[in-house]
Amino acid sequence: MSQSSPSPLVAACGTEEAPAVIRRLAVGALSFDLEAGKLRYIRFAGIEVLRSIAFVVRGPGWETLPPEISDIEIVEGGPELKAHWHANYQFGRNRLQVAARVSAGANGNLRFEAEAQALTDFSTARTSFCVLHPCKLAGHGLQVTHSGESVEKAAFPDAVSAFQPFTDIRALSHEVSDGFRATVRMEGDVWEMEDQRNWTDASFKTYGRPLSMPWPYTIEAGSKLKQTTTLTLEGKAPRTTIVSAPVIEAKLAAQASGRLPDLALAVSSAEAVEALKVDRYPPLAPRGLVGWFRLGEQGPDDLRHYAELARHFSAEISLELILPCQKQLDQEMAEAARIIAGSGLKPASITPIQAPFTKWLRKKPAEVGMPDFGEVYAAARIAFPDVAIGAGMLSNFTELNINRPLLKGTDYVTHCTAHVIHEADDRSVMETLETLPQIFRSVRDIAGEMPYRIGPSAMGMRYNPYGESTEPNERNIRIAFTHQDPRHRGLFGAAFAVGYFARAASAGIESVCFGAPTGPFGLVYRKMAHPQPWFDGQSGQRVYPLYHVLAAIAQGKGAALRPLESSDEKRLLGLGWQRADGEMEAWLANLTAEPQTVRIGGLAGSPRVQRLDAENFERATRDPQGFGATAHAMDVSQPLSLLPYAVIRIISRG
Repeated sequence: MSQSSPSPLVAACGTEEAPAVIRRLAVGALSFDLEAGKLRYIRFAGIEVLRSIAFVVRGPGWETLPPEISDIEIVEGGPELKAHWHANYQFGRNRLQVAARVSAGANGNLRFEAEAQALTDFSTARTSFCVLHPCKLAGHGLQVTHSGESVEKAAFPDAVSAFQPFTDIRALSHEVSDGFRATVRMEGDVWEMEDQRNWTDASFKTYGRPLSMPWPYTIEAGSKLKQTTTLTLEGKAPRTTIVSAPVIEAKLAAQASGRLPDLALAVSSAEAVEALKVDRYPPLAPRGLVGWFRLGEQGPDDLRHYAELARHFSAEISLELILPCQKQLDQEMAEAARIIAGSGLKPASITPIQAPFTKWLRKKPAEVGMPDFGEVYAAARIAFPDVAIGAGMLSNFTELNINRPLLKGTDYVTHCTAHVIHEADDRSVMETLETLPQIFRSVRDIAGEMPYRIGPSAMGMRYNPYGESTEPNERNIRIAFTHQDPRHRGLFGAAFAVGYFARAASAGIESVCFGAPTGPFGLVYRKMAHPQPWFDGQSGQRVYPLYHVLAAIAQGKGAALRPLESSDEKRLLGLGWQRADGEMEAWLANLTAEPQTVRIGGLAGSPRVQRLDAENFERATRDPQGFGATAHAMDVSQPLSLLPYAVIRIISRG
């Protein structure tokens, strides 16, 4: 490898930080992954029983604190598996140590004990076990045992639940397969469940210490906290172990169904100035740009930057308008209209919102003395008579789900997504693609068939609605609550984008704002305050791998969609569309860190295939146009091998 070549870690995930070590442990038909002190993908006979059991430590502002694991010992090979380790946590001067012990038997029963000791006064928003049930259980039956041992027959929520579906929990029991049940029991705290799908996590989370209790709280120095979680399996166990097929079967639909979502790019006024410095964006042509305008804090110059960038891309501008709620509603809306008109900006659409609702506010507008959503939208209609008016939130789906704004008289519904809110490891981030269809379906339950637009989204958080700010991530690693996620710059980012648009297209989303011209969510490299390994040492214009995915989607504006079926959507997702020249274009992505083999059906003529993977990463970053010309003939009778996080583009006739 020459010095000018990126390391495999940087090419894959944009960081020199190695992913956490994963160790697969098994006893009898029970298996699970031990990763960073968590038990993940707990399976029996290959069937997922629980997504995770973990003792979780959060900082005072809900920061996810990664553990430093030490003294790990594992004993396996006999009728019982045993493991123990220490996990050390530090936040500033706050220090906590956790002694963890796990024992599991071949019958599938498992016990996880954790004893936490505060080495100093330790300020925390949560220090407790968290048990995750996979989101595939949505709508399935559930028995809830409460603290008084009464049993409630219920079900996991089907539509995403805005509030805690169950409280005062002692145990949860669900059917794993016909006649085979799993019961997880928790001791040492008061437990409740939240629907983590609100934040794109692919799980239902049962956690200690209800949100109704004050936070942050302090665990005093020297004090200890002991908790236990047990898993018990009962009934008729599956006789056959389920294993993943070695070859993934993928097939493009013979008939078009729906349309390809339009691509929009996000831009702040400050980043618009930087984006205008880029000489060329070949061949990027987004349908729209989405800008943010906070009345009272931004002025005409900010809007002029948006207008200039919109002209550069020949794109529409959609404006997010934040009202400070310090004057009468009609006065603020009229003032905003005057400033926008005076700047020369002519937005195609506006999404107005009261400033307090850019944060996580679990109250109705009237409760905090603000105009109702319907009043805001009606005032916007008067102030901007020829502009489409959007309803929704500028943060995550959870805020839309909680507040449920009145949609009457508006033209579209919108919200954003971020994918590093609770967990930041590679598998958790990619898992969020599992949740998107359930979020999209839940929005349809709220908004019916009105046009649905995804606002500025990326793996990282555009801003933090739950605290003061996002994490700066100066070390360029995998962390939650960060604006700058390094995987955005790697092959991981391109694969994730394919999966995201596949989900959005299947749900009939009108447009998706994903990424930005430059900056932390950018498609084109520019020097920034945080390190960007390898890219910082290169000369000439460079683009990130997901540039190619989004440029192709932008060129397919309004095209008839050709959905793609995958036999294993956790490993492979994709989509296709009919191009204006009569050919069919499809993009498929390996969503895993392991090589995959895929057989693709539904192709006509003599298809051509183009790869975006570790072997041509460097060329793809330096030569956007040349990279697009490097397609090779494809033998449809043979399966294709995809390297980790590889993306392939296929073009065929018909």
